[in-house]
Amino acid sequence: MCYATPAFVHYGDWDETTRKEPSQKWFEKIVHEIFDLHKWDTPYSELYTDDLELLKPDGSIVKGGKEAWAAIAQLYGPFTTQLTQPFYMVVTETDYGWEMIGQAWIFGDLPGESAKGEQKVKDESGKEWDVGMAGAFRFQYRKVGGAKHGDMLLQMVQIMSDTAPLLSKMVARGLLTPSHLGM
Repeated sequence: MCYATPAFVHYGDWDETTRKEPSQKWFEKIVHEIFDLHKWDTPYSELYTDDLELLKPDGSIVKGGKEAWAAIAQLYGPFTTQLTQPFYMVVTETDYGWEMIGQAWIFGDLPGESAKGEQKVKDESGKEWDVGMAGAFRFQYRKVGGAKHGDMLLQMVQIMSDTAPLLSKMVARGLLTPSHLGM
């Protein structure tokens, strides 16, 4: 069955417009204050439901908030610093809260020295990074009264991105070997 649902559609980074949409106001704060700062010691229960389901870029699925939070820390752990910069989002209100599908850049720096010939990438502000990966993301935000950072938690996270640029730079820097990649 097909039916129309009003949607919040935004092109570009978070701004005053996205801060009027409850899930994106909450998510911007969480991303910049926890994810981008690598505060992996934050209890998963402040961000994720116990029944959260994570779809990782490699297609594997992780079930459970605690397990998914550990998997996210492992995915983004190679970066010494990072910045999440959305450039497109569509948010709809649902019976459980909100659903968002969008695209974003994940910029990051890696440990160690740049490999010979390695090129930097720039974010929108012109800051240079070791890696810039575009990805598509789908999130479900569940309304939860009394949650620590606002009245919602993530109940589903799906990440679709090509991690090859990150892995190839890690191999070039000696942070990974081909055997780590099953080669």
